[in-house]
Amino acid sequence: MYDVIISGYYGFKNSGDDAILMAIINNLRMYKKDIKIMVLSMNPAETRRIYGVDSINRFNLFQILWTMKHSKLFINGGGSLIQDITSTRSLMYYLSTIWLAKKMGMKVMVYANGIGPIKKDFNRRLTQKIINQVDVITLREEMSKQELDNLRIDRPQIKVTADPALTLEAVEDDEIIRIFEKEGINLSSPLVGFSLRDWNECETGFEDIIAGIADYMIDTYHIKPVFIPMHYPRDLSIAKNIVSRMKGKAYVIKNKYSVPHMLGIIKKMDLIIGMRLHALIYAATFGIPVIGLVYEPKVEGFMKHIGHTSAGHVNQLQFDRLKQMVDDVWNRRHEIKAELEKNIVRLKEKALENAKIAVQLIEKR
Repeated sequence: MYDVIISGYYGFKNSGDDAILMAIINNLRMYKKDIKIMVLSMNPAETRRIYGVDSINRFNLFQILWTMKHSKLFINGGGSLIQDITSTRSLMYYLSTIWLAKKMGMKVMVYANGIGPIKKDFNRRLTQKIINQVDVITLREEMSKQELDNLRIDRPQIKVTADPALTLEAVEDDEIIRIFEKEGINLSSPLVGFSLRDWNECETGFEDIIAGIADYMIDTYHIKPVFIPMHYPRDLSIAKNIVSRMKGKAYVIKNKYSVPHMLGIIKKMDLIIGMRLHALIYAATFGIPVIGLVYEPKVEGFMKHIGHTSAGHVNQLQFDRLKQMVDDVWNRRHEIKAELEKNIVRLKEKALENAKIAVQLIEKR
């Protein structure tokens, strides 16, 4: 019945994962217009409505098995699914669905994933055993290839490509302007976006450092800080905490928006300072300079993939170092923008390779 089943962290109101799913579906349809898609989701009704695909609950084992029996290709991805930092339970879910797909005779593709870190010895051994059975692995950056090498995963075809979200487009400019009017943000001054999340390894003074940086940029560069929640409403609390610590005026995007609208919001920024990977990816798509704050290796991996350095790990963040980086990036922002716009063309082409490979697997007898 289905050409492809797509499995990932879908239906959880996370803009980054929503962007990945939207991009995978759009890109697959570019190369196979009549493709029949089933998505495993935490919210199947919403997934069906937004993406125009069939969807079932990601924990409905009987429906999953029945669908696997009548489908060709199982896609695991994208995102950072094969890791145990979130939890061992999460890793076991993704490994078990891959294992089931192979048992049901499906082809399996790990699609534009970020791999690791996987800390526990048992988890590493199980990952090696199961992922070595898949047909193709594509990766969104080089650091994930190093992790596969460390896990001794070498049987499938492996290729470093790029994150599918790099291929997405924002809504039209008039819609973006209406969003800023709704949020009470005047576009007359330069905007600096902050995309942050709660993380248990953040130092106690993390929020004070970010508040201090935002105030410093207001005083020095006359910008407006805009806090952008990528995981709604989860990211709102840290944004409001930081704004409450500031002396100057800052803004928080208070409403939830679709992926194309979030792309539009970030498109209006002059700089993004962020922990959330897909805030950095959205920005890079439009050539907007980024300063990455590392909480997981995926952020460091993406910064290296676009040829830029991060501000370091959030548990070692220093005000003076971040201030120095802000000054450097802001003063070179036009040069950085030109460089990013040139590099992003190559990365978008690499991102589309994921879908080409997937369609080849579907059509190959």
